[in-house]
Amino acid sequence: MRGRRSGVPSLILGCLILPFLVTVAPRNVQAGVVERVVAVVGRDAVLLSELRKRARPVLLQIYERFPAGPQRSAVESEMYKELLQQMVDEKLIQLAADRAQKRITSEEVDNGMRNLAAMQGLSQDDLIKAAKNSGISEAELRAQVARQVLEQKMLSLRVMPRIRISSEDVKIGYQKLRREERRQLGFRLQWLVLVVPPGSSDEAKAERRQLAERIVDQARAGADFAQLVATYSDDGETRNKGGDLGPLKPGRLAQPLEDAAMNLEVGEISPPIFHSNAYVILRVVERDASRLPPLDQAHDRIASEVYTERLQKARRQWLEELKRSTYVDVRL
Repeated sequence: MRGRRSGVPSLILGCLILPFLVTVAPRNVQAGVVERVVAVVGRDAVLLSELRKRARPVLLQIYERFPAGPQRSAVESEMYKELLQQMVDEKLIQLAADRAQKRITSEEVDNGMRNLAAMQGLSQDDLIKAAKNSGISEAELRAQVARQVLEQKMLSLRVMPRIRISSEDVKIGYQKLRREERRQLGFRLQWLVLVVPPGSSDEAKAERRQLAERIVDQARAGADFAQLVATYSDDGETRNKGGDLGPLKPGRLAQPLEDAAMNLEVGEISPPIFHSNAYVILRVVERDASRLPPLDQAHDRIASEVYTERLQKARRQWLEELKRSTYVDVRL
């Protein structure tokens, strides 16, 4: 019983500016453009030439990272689809901003440029120089910053007021981190195996299930698990060792058993798990020490991560709402 997609660079879509500023790419990627409309949002069109222009820095990186062939073609195609979706989202946000009479001033763009430079640990001059080295002109950089500043303003107006983070949300977020960490930590288990012989009647299966449940009740009431194993387990290899499976690493057990083990604290007893014609009961003996700080020390970081996750979800919902109320036709 023991057991991304096509490779689009992750830097492409979360924030299209920042990653480009640290890569010096060749300037010889050029393709002929046959002009056509690749998307319509409301009364605005997205032209193929605009898409190609926005894609140029990413395209340069793809050409550097992937040799010519099917993989590069697949990555390039996926990149264009994702970038076009981002451009559609930007036009939806611009339409919402127009309806709300929200505008971005030159001063706000200047502040955005300063913030971007600070995030990169660069002066503004070096920021602009790095952008140019990556195929982005200063005007294009400022336009990208302006779009991001406008989105932040609209999120503050339409999305952020929807988000509330409670102490319980933080606790749930912390437990999620603990479960994720456990997938990397070694552990030690005892198990008790009650075999259900092939061809057993439904009545016989029910009896084995009932016995497994009684054993769980006894173990949780304080009975010695090793003694219960010695009395009941059908696994001859571990019966005389108290069911001890020895040190384990994540991924060594069959998935149903692994999932159950990951949800147990040290000393806890699992409910009966039916797997491979047997009811299996698990007890966690020990687990490698967690590297996570206590909840009170991690509270602010967890709250920030939970907020960011909620914000991204709320942003997507808001964009879907805008899309439902706007004519959108994507043609790529």
